[in-house]
Amino acid sequence: MADNWDDSDDDDWDVDDDALDAKLGLNKTAESAAAANNFDDEEDLALKEKAEQEKLNNVVLKKKGSELAAKKQAEKDRADDLDIARKALELEAELEANMTIDERKIMERKRQEEAELEMMGDAFGGGIADGGVGSKGAQQAGDKVVMKDMKDHMKHARKVADAMKVRTRTVSVQ
Repeated sequence: MADNWDDSDDDDWDVDDDALDAKLGLNKTAESAAAANNFDDEEDLALKEKAEQEKLNNVVLKKKGSELAAKKQAEKDRADDLDIARKALELEAELEANMTIDERKIMERKRQEEAELEMMGDAFGGGIADGGVGSKGAQQAGDKVVMKDMKDHMKHARKVADAMKVRTRTVSVQ
């Protein structure tokens, strides 16, 4: 029995692959390849939740950082106030040591008057206890600076020195 298998025309099954792909909608052009890779699949929820959690953690860390900075600033201000008060007392004690008895009596009277005025100002809501800044915040260039005693002078000097340090740091960074 002769095998007709080899005698058959194999060209009947040879179909143009591009034409077949076009009929089936499987065009392999660059546009269709990009469209095929641009499928709309569900987003990975675990990755999305992780990103949201990282954002929340960043917000919490920023809040904690700002609170820590405020706490450190308050601690520094308190330490500066104590240091300034100590230095002012030392300078006043040194100044008093060089005074005569009459000068000491006059200075004591002044202190008593200032203390009474301050108590009156506290009682009636007056007085300038913040160096003349008031409720408007930080002083600007050209503002009047009210300095009553050595402590006020030293606080102002410390503020000026800190401002100069900040200014020199920013200039050297640029």
